[in-house]
Amino acid sequence: MALLKDLSITNKGLRYKLMIAFSLMTVIPLLTCFYGLSPAIFPGFQIYVDISLIVVVSIVISLLGMIIACNIVNSVVELASETRRIASGDFDKRVKISADDEVGNLGQSINMMTQKIKSNLDELRAYGQNMKEINVEIHKKVLTLSSLLQIGDIVSAGTVQIDSLLELAVEKASSLFDSGFGALYTPRVEGGDYIAKTCYNIDKEKVAEIVIKKNGRGILEKAVENRSILRIDGSIKMTKEMDDFKETYNIKNCLAIPICSDRLVFGLLLIGNRLDDFTYTGDDTELVNVFAKHITIAIESDILNRKNEELAVRDDLTGLYNKRYILVSLEEEIKRAVFYQRPCSFVAFNIDNFKNFRESKGELASEEALKRISKVIKDNTIPAGKAARIGGDEFAMLLPEKNKREAAYIAEEVRKKIENANVLKEGKACLTVSVGVSENPIDGSTSDELFKKATSAVEKAKVLGKNRVVS
Repeated sequence: MALLKDLSITNKGLRYKLMIAFSLMTVIPLLTCFYGLSPAIFPGFQIYVDISLIVVVSIVISLLGMIIACNIVNSVVELASETRRIASGDFDKRVKISADDEVGNLGQSINMMTQKIKSNLDELRAYGQNMKEINVEIHKKVLTLSSLLQIGDIVSAGTVQIDSLLELAVEKASSLFDSGFGALYTPRVEGGDYIAKTCYNIDKEKVAEIVIKKNGRGILEKAVENRSILRIDGSIKMTKEMDDFKETYNIKNCLAIPICSDRLVFGLLLIGNRLDDFTYTGDDTELVNVFAKHITIAIESDILNRKNEELAVRDDLTGLYNKRYILVSLEEEIKRAVFYQRPCSFVAFNIDNFKNFRESKGELASEEALKRISKVIKDNTIPAGKAARIGGDEFAMLLPEKNKREAAYIAEEVRKKIENANVLKEGKACLTVSVGVSENPIDGSTSDELFKKATSAVEKAKVLGKNRVVS
């Protein structure tokens, strides 16, 4: 076997095979030439060889040379073909190694290179997938930061009503996830059950129907009571209670985070999505939690603003009392008037055509006009009375101890002074007022009744032509 292996040319080099093929292919013409020229070269020398034997030997030798040459050519052609397929992107293709020669070594090298390229491509795909996930996370966090800054600016400015702000916060938090939806639950009444105050992108979900009962034992009630985050997704081992909750409200995945400060719970934020086999990461939970904290800040800020408004008694622009204070004072004066059986009147003023004035003269001129008109009203209030600004272009006077006739006289004097006054420091611009008067107990026995009667009289004065007093 060893001898046969040594005699075999299968594992010989390409050069060796080419030499054998060349040698075999050249033996035929050499033998033919030798046979034809032997009589001339060697006169008298006669070769007795059968011509048929020469032909057979020549054919055999030629076929051997052709076979060796064809094997070499076929190996190169097959290598080129398979290499071309690999170059076109078929990296699962492998070059067949049929001999341990230069072509075989080249095929083996190509296979090694192909394997390395495939491994590198797999690494690049994995890297690309990781980069895609990282970019998604970066985009999500940039979007979150932008949304939080927007919400923070609105809270700081205090220019948007709390309901609109909460709707915006729920929308931004829900948009963190594909197919996201959300809802914010707040008390129906102070200390009562929690109901959906605002919802976003709900489709088949029934989150708007959820009622979180005070002292209830459901999973949302427990989250509120324990101030803990409830997570329902593909990574959680589901309990029967969770399965019932998902089936009842048609929810696949959700995060429920209490909206609470150190002492109080203001509500619950529920954020979910419709993705299959979804798992919330720690970053996802933290992002939603940040939104919950901003909602808490917004609610606390609104509570403080309302408390400040309740504590404030003066209008910032004019220095007169504000509407809340004048109505409280009116209620107290009515009680005193009833007790002592004395009259008490309330006068309401509305500036005529003030909207047109603001549009033509501008905001600064309008503020100056309000200040000057408020000064006229204040300067003509009786010592026991109070003057207030009850709206943008509305004022009022509380006149204790004055009946309707006396109050109408005072109101008429104020109307004339405002009409004759130049409300601007330069030019001839002037404004007029329509006035309504009401009296206790003729027009009502509460502050609301007297206020409505006086403002109704103002509207009547407007209809009658403005710049007049109606009692």
